[in-house]
Amino acid sequence: MNSITVSDNERNETRAVLPAEVTHWYHKDGRPCYEVQKAKGDGMRPTTIADARKLNLVPSVTAIINIAAKPGLQKWKLQQMLHAALTLPRLPDESTDAFAERVILDSEEQSKKAMERGTQLHAAIEDHIQRKVTDGRIDWMDHIIALGQTMGQYGIDLRKGKAEHSFASPLGYGGKLDWHNDEIVCDFKTKARIEDGKQLAWPEHCWQLAAYDMGLGIFRHRLLNVFIGVEDCQVRIHEWPDEDAQTAWEIFSHLLKVWKLTKNYNP
Repeated sequence: MNSITVSDNERNETRAVLPAEVTHWYHKDGRPCYEVQKAKGDGMRPTTIADARKLNLVPSVTAIINIAAKPGLQKWKLQQMLHAALTLPRLPDESTDAFAERVILDSEEQSKKAMERGTQLHAAIEDHIQRKVTDGRIDWMDHIIALGQTMGQYGIDLRKGKAEHSFASPLGYGGKLDWHNDEIVCDFKTKARIEDGKQLAWPEHCWQLAAYDMGLGIFRHRLLNVFIGVEDCQVRIHEWPDEDAQTAWEIFSHLLKVWKLTKNYNP
């Protein structure tokens, strides 16, 4: 098994809210490199692949998976756009093209808000695991209690693991795990609500977990997606069978090859 180097994120890196389309990059020692200094030294900007070539950075698991179609995510985005189209009032004398543009902007704003809520909840969970008393932790306490109770049903104590841990693999990719211990890798997914009968887990979720699993250097952890309802405080856990995890790793490894070929970059 290949060895890897891992490091914990600095606080400000963990809490950064970045646009979904920005690729996350990591140093070979596992440190995130989400931003670099602007040429004139006046602030920071998102790291680009040109920066990555200079600094010998590796791309994130998410960036690699993004080259594949994700039906679940696309369906959600279309639902957000349809909802915006049905609820936004048409302005007087507004052209169809102008209205369509406003619909797109409104749906993107809703997506941004959903991302922000997810980021806040992730941060509160991290504070809880690290026993830090913060306003964020208090604000999300009902969710944290529900999460702890549901995880407990699977024999998992959140405080006996590591949260928000970044890594870089010698295979040429990196990432940040929401939570893991010696036996389990978890990724938290926030939803507006947890609806009975609605599909929560999708194949790309397993690809992500399998990549994290291999990135830690000990393949075949238990892989769990933990879905948390922001509005209803409901929690559902999906544990992926071993055969799914094996297939997921094979798929991710092929996506990694495709990413390197299409980007002409093999870190």
